[in-house]
Amino acid sequence: MNLTLQYIGKVLEQPDWNFPTHRHQHFSELIFVTKGEGVVTIAGERYAVQEGDLLVYNKGVIHEEYSSQNNPLALYYSGILHPDMEMLIPFECCPVMKTKEHKNTIQSLFDLLFEEAQHKRDQYQQATQQLLTVLVVWVHRLNKENTTLNKVRNAESLAIGIKEYLDIHYLRHLTLQDIATEFHLNPYYISHVFHRKYNDSPINYILNRRMADARQMLVSTKLKISVIAHLLGYENANYFTILFKRLMTESPSQYRKRELRERINL
Repeated sequence: MNLTLQYIGKVLEQPDWNFPTHRHQHFSELIFVTKGEGVVTIAGERYAVQEGDLLVYNKGVIHEEYSSQNNPLALYYSGILHPDMEMLIPFECCPVMKTKEHKNTIQSLFDLLFEEAQHKRDQYQQATQQLLTVLVVWVHRLNKENTTLNKVRNAESLAIGIKEYLDIHYLRHLTLQDIATEFHLNPYYISHVFHRKYNDSPINYILNRRMADARQMLVSTKLKISVIAHLLGYENANYFTILFKRLMTESPSQYRKRELRERINL
């Protein structure tokens, strides 16, 4: 595995400790709770966490943490680059894992990682990479062991929700990142889940929705093509014509003439 430790740190039983909503675009985080309890929100879902829990924040996923005042959290946090893997665990898996009888093993790995990073002895970079490899192997093992506890997300429902959002907002100039932000998810997840359900990308779906409206207006109204383009959010009528022709293999004016020739209005 090609893994690099970006940072590692500790939080030591601070009753008022919290970390507000944030995300990391280029690396993932592993959190190990050594004591106490608290609440974390990951991709819009809340989880109660406690001693022995291992948390996985895939890159791009929005998250926040809050410690209990009565039983404050103590934890390790670490940032990990993994260029050969899109994510540390699959999207549909629960990001909070119970280590149970493996708690001491996971704690020992974090202890060693922290020590290597802190003292930077000879060949510490190789040591941290090897420790990270073992740790990520344990993440995959625990993920399998926790399958009965995993809160499996309903990908089909998510895809339907994305489609409903696009059906409402398709006239806006949305990017994949805009859609991902709306759903508190990574753009890769959004594209993957939507394509699996509809065999199309969200952006292409928006384009097809707009062009469906364009076809309707071309045959049911006498609006100028420039006006139709403007109503569909295109300031440049020439750009709209190019997109329409790319999709329909004929220009808007050609489409209008052909459809009106073949259509009988009552």
